[in-house]
Amino acid sequence: MKTASNRLSVVLIVLIGLLGKTAAADDATNQNLLVTPAYSVGLNTVGYWQALNHSNSDGSLKNLVTGFQSAAGNLNFRANIADGIDLYFEIYLSSRHHEGQVSPREGYLMITSAPSGINFMPVRKIFEVIDVKAGHFEINYGNRHLRRSDNAQVQSNPLIGNDIVDPNVVYVGTEISTKPGRFNALLGITNGQTTGDFQEGHQYAFHGKLWGEVTSFLSVAGSYYRADQSNNPIGYPDGGSFSNLFAGNRSGGRYADVLGGGGEPGQIRPGNGQDVTAWQGDVALEVGQLTVQGHYGNILDADINGTNPADETTFGKVAESWDYYSIQAVYGMGSPFHAAIRYTGTTAKELYGAPATGKVERVQVGIGLWIARGMLLKVEYVNQAYSEFDADMKVDRMAVGLSPKFSGLISEISISF
Repeated sequence: MKTASNRLSVVLIVLIGLLGKTAAADDATNQNLLVTPAYSVGLNTVGYWQALNHSNSDGSLKNLVTGFQSAAGNLNFRANIADGIDLYFEIYLSSRHHEGQVSPREGYLMITSAPSGINFMPVRKIFEVIDVKAGHFEINYGNRHLRRSDNAQVQSNPLIGNDIVDPNVVYVGTEISTKPGRFNALLGITNGQTTGDFQEGHQYAFHGKLWGEVTSFLSVAGSYYRADQSNNPIGYPDGGSFSNLFAGNRSGGRYADVLGGGGEPGQIRPGNGQDVTAWQGDVALEVGQLTVQGHYGNILDADINGTNPADETTFGKVAESWDYYSIQAVYGMGSPFHAAIRYTGTTAKELYGAPATGKVERVQVGIGLWIARGMLLKVEYVNQAYSEFDADMKVDRMAVGLSPKFSGLISEISISF
């Protein structure tokens, strides 16, 4: 009896040991499948007050009164999934295009080293010199998008409004860039649209960028963008494909109800996003607390009709082209108090397939004061005018031939943490 009991004890000990090894193996497997990443959550919120006036040559614009705009908010999430792999996504809690509504913006992976599960040496070596961004993200075209106001994320912009021509869009795709250094390069391929598109004739979009530090105080950058969606009808509201880098801003404009209102009043959104070629050159000079930044670019939509090739005899190819430019000086950015001035403009080169004249110019002068950590107050004077367009010319459904203009004060207070 005693011998049988001893034998049973040995069997139980062996079984417990085997079960423990199996459970440990399961735990090790689960550790590869289930992770508890380090993560952070951020919030941006901003409110505006404005006192703006507008007018045009026939007096058809109604008077504006002073008042508060609707508040805007961004919610940001970042998680470190594994060494060298970060997940980021952002949503708008409210924006000019979706007031009082939650809407998506970005969601992507940033991979800066080879995942631990990949031991193939060539892949590991490649990730020693490149980074990869993949998902739904704001493409890296030009340098101004790094310092523009994005809905409630406004504290990197020394002023309140953005540029008149504002290249900024979120696409689905991939960017491959060199590791950050003195000189850098980037190549990107995207869906060319903010959503999925599987229509016949839809094409990918491509962009590239070179940038670097020429000296300790001088930096330059050059960007290029190419997309051809002209092999089917034009986009919204006609259902065709469109790939417009210059009309993808989801957060709307800063100056409410001027020039007839809308989501982005005062902005120029060139082309229809059909057969688009664009380039932009940037330069920045930093001397002490003074930073001077400027850029010059061009956008050509070679076929704003966006028709199928078989229909070209009916509709024809009609082009639109604009030059755009900006120069900005900021003193004391990041200090308790800063001051800034910016001139931004755009000149029509070709409209509706014919040589064109006409320009839009905006001057902004403003100051900023950090009230507390993460809390910034800004005040800006703005003056914008349209001139030299043909009398009956319309751009983006606005009668620019009537020489509209607006000016006045706007202020914002923002909190970010």
